[in-house]
Amino acid sequence: MPFSQTVVCALFASFQLDWGVIMHGVTLLLAHSRAPSLRRTAFTLVELLVVIAIIGMLVGLLLPAVQAARESARQATCLNKLSQLSKGCLNYESARGVYPPAFTDAGFANPTDVYLGQSGTTGASAMTAPWTVRILPFCEDAARYNKFNQTAGTYGGDYVGYPAVTGNNKTQAYTPNNAYQCPSHKNSLPTTPNTDYFGVSGGGLASAPPAGKKPSNGYQWCTGYYGNQSFFNNGAIVVNGSISSKDITDGTSKQFMLAETRYQFTLESEQAWDTATSGSFYVNRVSRPSWAGTSRANTFTGSHATTGAAVNGINSSDFVDTFAAPASGCGTTICGGEMAKTFGSYHPVGCNIAFADGSVQFVAQTIDINLYRRLGSRADGNPGSYDQ
Repeated sequence: MPFSQTVVCALFASFQLDWGVIMHGVTLLLAHSRAPSLRRTAFTLVELLVVIAIIGMLVGLLLPAVQAARESARQATCLNKLSQLSKGCLNYESARGVYPPAFTDAGFANPTDVYLGQSGTTGASAMTAPWTVRILPFCEDAARYNKFNQTAGTYGGDYVGYPAVTGNNKTQAYTPNNAYQCPSHKNSLPTTPNTDYFGVSGGGLASAPPAGKKPSNGYQWCTGYYGNQSFFNNGAIVVNGSISSKDITDGTSKQFMLAETRYQFTLESEQAWDTATSGSFYVNRVSRPSWAGTSRANTFTGSHATTGAAVNGINSSDFVDTFAAPASGCGTTICGGEMAKTFGSYHPVGCNIAFADGSVQFVAQTIDINLYRRLGSRADGNPGSYDQ
């Protein structure tokens, strides 16, 4: 008898078991296992359909969760980008003593507390770099900054018939910069030189100040060349601005500085608008704002290409696709004015906003509109506070 069987028999003997009986039982089990089975070996059609239906239901339940997780990750990335830009603005303020201006224009009226009415810029010959370019060295991107020519007159809207952004600055302005693009914005492509982050130039009502009131009380500073845009200078990032933290008397933690936008129009949207209104695209109409844009030369139409104001509610515009014409129609009101007074994002129910103290919060689109507008104004004497 083999050694292994001897050991096993000894074990069974120690437990007073009969080896022959055990082996007989094993033989019967083996014989039974080899007998033909009458059990089915496949699913019926009904069972298969039920399984498929269950799998479909599970996928239907999981997909929204997966999509929500992806959007949450995109929103976090977007918030981090805005946080980096806000730190750049604060580093600029620490080094220069003032927040970066929207841009400067030596021939244009300085931001004063006087309503200017319909007004235009003096032309690209007087314009300098926008805030988006000025903060590059303070965002660890001095290499890109050094590619720009900082001489006055080298910035301005790309508009045929007027002086425009020229030479190397034009090349750099229309070279996409991922640091200014939110991953949730479907049109922020590697080939699109847009920005999803605007400086906050102010907040309030899109109307002229009534008797006894000034722009600093929460009213527009001027209406632009066509008279149908609203521009503000009671915020932190303004034209010809030299705003310091001391000027924000409402408190830096209660002042919007940068905000998300999904409304900066593009070459594609201008093509769509013009086609919708006239049936053909007039190339000379293109102003082509970019992440490094200032103002279209000689006009305020489509100007402040990188700033806006807290006027309309967050995500309130039906201009939901910057590669297409807005649902409400076309024309200079949407073309030049919509992006100047509406912030928003492709995140659910709100957008990210950076405050003048460097903090960044996700602000719900249900925020009280009066509080929202006050948070855009730096010194209206009626500070608000946003708590999530």
